[in-house]
Amino acid sequence: MRQKLKNFRDQVSPLLMVLPDCAFYQYKYLLAHARMCRFQKPRRFSEKIFHRMRYPSPLFSRLADKVEVRSYIANTVGTQYLVPAHLITERVVPETFDELPESFVMKANHSFGQLRIVHDKYDEDPVELARLANAWMTSEFPIRMREKHYRYIRPRIIFEHALLTERRPPDDFKFNVFNPGPGQQPYIFIQHMQGRFEHLTQDLYLEDWCPAPFQLLHQKTSGRLAPRPDQLDEMLQIARRLAEPLGYMRVDLYLHQGRVYVGELTLTPGAGRYVFEPKEWDETLGTKFGWPEPALHMDLPSSGNGTSNDAAAVTARVASTLE
Repeated sequence: MRQKLKNFRDQVSPLLMVLPDCAFYQYKYLLAHARMCRFQKPRRFSEKIFHRMRYPSPLFSRLADKVEVRSYIANTVGTQYLVPAHLITERVVPETFDELPESFVMKANHSFGQLRIVHDKYDEDPVELARLANAWMTSEFPIRMREKHYRYIRPRIIFEHALLTERRPPDDFKFNVFNPGPGQQPYIFIQHMQGRFEHLTQDLYLEDWCPAPFQLLHQKTSGRLAPRPDQLDEMLQIARRLAEPLGYMRVDLYLHQGRVYVGELTLTPGAGRYVFEPKEWDETLGTKFGWPEPALHMDLPSSGNGTSNDAAAVTARVASTLE
């Protein structure tokens, strides 16, 4: 059955690429959530994420760019939370690796999952590594998923310090920060990811480190309660400050040898395919996702609700930290 489904998807995929937006996004939403998406008046979390994918703010490209966002992180919470970068380049050749330390992380700045941990460069083929890096920069990731804000990111490769302990990467702490609106406290749930590249598990917690009252479907849990991180309060403060300008943002953090690092900022997690159990949490979280967002949207007419000045102010404020 799985093979038949895969064969069907392989046949359909080329056809999807030529669909107009109105059909493409409804098809993808229907496939993930078994209902139609209300783009005109989105209420659910999933609908608002799909709306972002279809009508992104110009700022989303800069915040999702793993290179450009470093200035926003530095200016907002401090340079001490940046993963040290050895090199950023638009072209990789075998000689590029002569400049790098023995161990490093190589990743693309404009996509998801294009990452390679190099434990010892002398065990690697530099020609093959260069070929892989350059292939990433010409990949069709933004076109395939139609997360439009990725289209406007200038592809580059960033070589970062490898945060490893006994050759293993640190746990991921993904802080999903919802800002309902003025005068209301943010709502946060945390995805604690363990065993990346081996046996990945994911457990959900609230900001007091109690288990969340919902789960994400198709995600394997560890089956046990993890100890509360000593740096949890620090991580919460970082996540709140970085996410403050928007109705929702996922702030991905690493905890390595007692220090907190910001991995990246995510605007459209899972390309809108987060499916919650119980299902009503899709709508509950949607009510906590401040809307309309205080950021300018592309290709949308003015709503006439008087928010344009506020949007412009927020856009200018965030943009100034990206310089």
